Amino acid sequence: MKIVKQSFVIENITSEPLQLIESAGRVCHKSENKIDEDSAAPFCDMILNDYKHESVIEHSSMTVRFICDRGVSHELVRHRLAAFSQESTRYCNYNKKKFGKEITIIQPPFKDESNVNY
Repeated sequence: MKIVKQSFVIENITSEPLQLIESAGRVCHKSENKIDEDSAAPFCDMILNDYKHESVIEHSSMTVRFICDRGVSHELVRHRLAAFSQESTRYCNYNKKKFGKEITIIQPPFKDESNVNY
């Protein structure tokens, strides 16, 4: 089991909207490691045409990446002030090698880091 802290990152605002769409879309499939200089257009074509995952288009201007637990993310998405894409528990097989055959959990904010004993 891997424990990570909650955080956020404002993705680079770019003149290349396909790069932001790819970045957001790859979060859902946990395949960010496949991003390279030429991957945005083919990925966007696949995700939009094959998967019909059109909501990622809404990330074309700016993206903020939140690392938080599912409960917190559901508080954000229910208000629908922006577009949201989440790591999919349907498409991400955590038994696979790319995940180190382990799950990642968010460290509760009330838990003292020096005394982590879950």
